[in-house]
Amino acid sequence: MIQPSQPSFPIDYVDSAADMAKLLKAMDGTDTVFLDLEADSMHHYYAKICLIQILVGDRCYLVDPLSEITLDGFLKKLAGKVLVLHGADYDLRMLYQASGFRPHKVYDTMLAAQLLGKPAFGLAALVQAYFGVTLKKDQQKADWSLRPLPPLMLQYGAQDTFFLPGLYESLTRELEEKHRLEWHEETCAELVKATANSKVVDLENTWRIDGSSKLYPRQLAALQALWKFRDQTAKDLDLPSYKVLPSDILVRFALAVPQTGAPAQVPSLPSRLNVKIKTGFLESFEAALELPEMEWPQPLRLPRKIAPSPSSTVLNHLKAVRDKIADDLKMDPSLLATKSTLTAVALTGASSRPKMMAAAKWMKWQESLLLDAWLAQPENAPPQA
Repeated sequence: MIQPSQPSFPIDYVDSAADMAKLLKAMDGTDTVFLDLEADSMHHYYAKICLIQILVGDRCYLVDPLSEITLDGFLKKLAGKVLVLHGADYDLRMLYQASGFRPHKVYDTMLAAQLLGKPAFGLAALVQAYFGVTLKKDQQKADWSLRPLPPLMLQYGAQDTFFLPGLYESLTRELEEKHRLEWHEETCAELVKATANSKVVDLENTWRIDGSSKLYPRQLAALQALWKFRDQTAKDLDLPSYKVLPSDILVRFALAVPQTGAPAQVPSLPSRLNVKIKTGFLESFEAALELPEMEWPQPLRLPRKIAPSPSSTVLNHLKAVRDKIADDLKMDPSLLATKSTLTAVALTGASSRPKMMAAAKWMKWQESLLLDAWLAQPENAPPQA
């Protein structure tokens, strides 16, 4: 087993065509690469990938997507490799959103640790457990869009890939010993599919933040105006919206608006707030108070759906069986079947194999563990129709 202590391999910064050519040549010599990336979602309005760390053989390459290099050839070659990442979901979504990137095959060390029943499966916890090394996370919230990146941040960016080969080797061996490697492969394949599914954003109602459901129409008008002001200010300043003003302040101002035309009791704003922003915010608030009733947004009236309730006997049976199997495997029960899966299967009556399979929408390894066990009748329960 690889027993690293601290990162000590060469690091190449890739921000030119010549640098990229060297990286592409190095990638030709391996089928597996170790990957991580850094983004700037905590510092800018639009999140973007700021650094791609890739360990190829004994060398770490730090690819700078903010430079003028072309990434098309790199991403095309990367897609044909086995990518080893830790907690791949976010990284793959960022790559897909930025370029439509779709990997050939992914190996997620975090999923491997979860399927092995590791009590702590964060990268720092696994590195500590396997190698006795404490990772420094002091640059985790740094602004990765800074250029040039200081040496400390370059070292930090490379350190996570440094430990991936050892984890890959150790976790794969343990998965094989426990006959769970195929489970992991299927789970990683499902993860890749999921990361390409973009959520549909309701642009008309993005301003309806937490707390808006309890507001009256005139209060909603204030909230909408304040949210739009904050959003435009955040864009202008290239900052995340919460760094301009936290959402609870917007809701607090909206709640101060009377239902009628009576004047509002204006809450205070943080003293740190820029004078220009404070003035614009208060002007937006006052303008919203003057809006005619016909322009007040209305509360969303979502169709009321009465969710069917499964038999508690059937649901308890399914949960008990799942929990027993998970306990025997020393695994988190939700990895076998989530609460929503339990409910969906229970609604079928848990007596029809085809109906259960359709309702569960599970992976083959989950089905192999649960289906036959679930079809067994609960003790002291009448046969299901």
